[in-house]
Amino acid sequence: MVYPRIFSYNIDERRRLIETIRGRRPADLVITNVNIVLVTTGEILEDSSIIVSGRRIAGIGRYRELDKYVGRETIVVNGRGGYAVPGFIDPHVHIESSLLTPRGFVKLALKHGTTTVVADPHEIGNVLGVRGVEIFLEEARDLPLKILIDIPSCVPATDPKYGLETVGSVIGAEEIEKLAEMEGTVGLGEVMDFVSVVNANPEVLRKIEIAHRYGLIVNGHAPLLAGELLDAYISAGIWSDHESTMYEEALEKIRKGMYVFIREGSAWRDLKALSKLLEEGVDCRLCSFASDDINVTELYEKGHMDRIVNEAIELGIDPIKAIQLATIGPAMRIHLEDHVGVIGPARLADIVLTPSLKYIDVSTVIANGEIIYHEKRPQKQLPRPNIPGYAKKTVNIGRIPGPKDLLIPYNGGSRVKVNVIGVQLGSALTKHIVEELDVDNGYIMADPSRDIIYAAVIDRHHATGSIGRGFIKGLRFRAGAIAQTIAHDTHNLIVAGNNPYDMVEAIKRIVEIQGGIVVVDRGEVIAEIPLPVAGLMSDEEPEVVYRRYMDMIRVLKERYDLEFESFFMNLALAALPVIPEIRLTDRGLVDVNNARIIPVVADQD
Repeated sequence: MVYPRIFSYNIDERRRLIETIRGRRPADLVITNVNIVLVTTGEILEDSSIIVSGRRIAGIGRYRELDKYVGRETIVVNGRGGYAVPGFIDPHVHIESSLLTPRGFVKLALKHGTTTVVADPHEIGNVLGVRGVEIFLEEARDLPLKILIDIPSCVPATDPKYGLETVGSVIGAEEIEKLAEMEGTVGLGEVMDFVSVVNANPEVLRKIEIAHRYGLIVNGHAPLLAGELLDAYISAGIWSDHESTMYEEALEKIRKGMYVFIREGSAWRDLKALSKLLEEGVDCRLCSFASDDINVTELYEKGHMDRIVNEAIELGIDPIKAIQLATIGPAMRIHLEDHVGVIGPARLADIVLTPSLKYIDVSTVIANGEIIYHEKRPQKQLPRPNIPGYAKKTVNIGRIPGPKDLLIPYNGGSRVKVNVIGVQLGSALTKHIVEELDVDNGYIMADPSRDIIYAAVIDRHHATGSIGRGFIKGLRFRAGAIAQTIAHDTHNLIVAGNNPYDMVEAIKRIVEIQGGIVVVDRGEVIAEIPLPVAGLMSDEEPEVVYRRYMDMIRVLKERYDLEFESFFMNLALAALPVIPEIRLTDRGLVDVNNARIIPVVADQD
C-alpha cells in the first residue's frame, strides 16, 4: 500500500499547525459561527470556529480571542449558524458507471460534499488492463477530491481457461503486485469469484496473499453467502462486503467481523432493507454507506453521498448516525481516520457546510483546506482530463457484420425450439427458458409480439470476428436496435433489436464514435451517447453528458413509451457469464451454472 503523499507526515506542515493554533502565525482559513458535528462522539459543538492552516485543521472550539488567528490574507467564512460536517467518503465506487471520467465524476461529487473515494476501476481494467488503472491513478493526482484505488481482482470475471468469452485484458497476480507498488493504491478490489475462494483456488488466494503482503485492504463480493461458506470466504482474508440485500444476511456478516457497506446506488438499492440494522439497535461500527454504481443523472440531480445520508434521514435514521456512516465509518475501514472523516486537529480540512441536519443541503465544500464551492458557486477550476489517445481507440471489431451475420441459420423445419435469455427488468438474474420460434428462409426469426428479440455480442477488443448470437425475452425494447459497449464485465459490443438491418446500422455508428450507446430505428440514429474513453466514459463536461443521457431518455419515452434505464442495465448485464442462469457472450450462449457454451437450438444440446 502506498498512500498519496498528502497523507504523509511533514514536519514543516506540523510545525505550522502548532504555531497557528498557538497564535504565532495567522491561519489561512477561519470558519466562524458554526455548529460542528463531532462524529467521534455523536455530539454537536455549538457556536464554534474551525482554524485551518494549509491543508489541515489546526484547531476547533469556542475561542475567546479569535482575532489572533486572523491576518491580512486569512479567509474568513461565516457559517451563519449552520453545521459543519466532515467531507463525505465513498469506500466503494465504480466511477466508470457514471459514464464520466474521474475528472467529470469529481466535478459533480465535490459539489455534493464528497472529498474522498475509493474507486475500483475494474470496468476500464477489463478493457485496457493495467494501463486503464494507471489512467485513473494519473488523473487522480491533480484533483482536489482524493481518489484512492482498489486494484481490480477479477479481470476478467471468468477464468479464461473455460473459454466462455473473448476477454479484453487480464490482470493477474503479477500485475496486481506491480500496481500495489504504485502511489494511490490502497486495496484489492471486490473478490467476485467467491466460488474459487471457498474452494481454495490457488490463483485467487495468491492475489489475496499479495494484497496482505503489501498491506492492501481486501474487499469482498459475497452475495447470499452464509454459514460455513461465509466462514470459508472470510477465512481467505477478505474483510468487507457490499452485496448484502437483507437484514439477516448483513447481520451475520457483521457478527463474523466483516465490514458491511450499505449500498445505495442507481441500480442496486439496499438502504431501506438494511436500515433495520440501525432501527434494531445493532452496533454498526463495522458499517458504512457506499454507492457502488451511480449514473450521471443521479449524480447531477440528487447528489452522491449526501443523497444517501438524506435518504437515510428520511427513513428515520438519526442524522448524526447517518453522517457517521458516510464519514468516520468509511475512514476507519480504509485506515485513514487520522486524516479524513473527522473535523478535528491535524485532520485534513475536508469540511462541508449545510444550513440544517434535517436535510443535508451542501452550500460550501472545502477539500484539503481549499474552498472548492462556496454558497454553491464554484471557486476552483478543475484541470482538463488528460486521457491518452490509445484509450479512445478501443472498438476494434474488424469487418462490420451484415444482417445475416447476426441471424441464426436453421434448416430443420419451419418452427424450432430455442434456448432464450429471460430477463426481468430491475433484476441482475436471468432465467433459462425455451421458446418456439418461426424459421424463414433458413434463419430463426425473432418474435416481437412475445417480446423476444435478436441479440448478438461481438468481440470489440481484438478484431477476431467472433460473434455470439441468441435471443432475449423480457427487455420490452420496441425500437429497431440498440448497441452499446457497456457489456459487463468484458465490455464487448452488445447489440439487440427487432430488425437486423437496424442492428447493423447501430454497430456501424458505435464503431464511428468509438464506443457508447446508440439507438437506431428504420435506419435512422434516433439517440446516442458517445463514450469514447475505453467505450465506457465521456471526457466531455458532465453537464453535456447529462443532457445527452436525458435526451435519450426523452426520445425513447416520447416515441416508444420506453423507460431507457429499466432495460439499459439489463442489456449491459446480459453478457456477464458469472450470474445465473444464462448469458450471451461473443462465444455464444453460456450456461452459467455449468460454465459451458450451449447451442441456441434447444434439441441440439
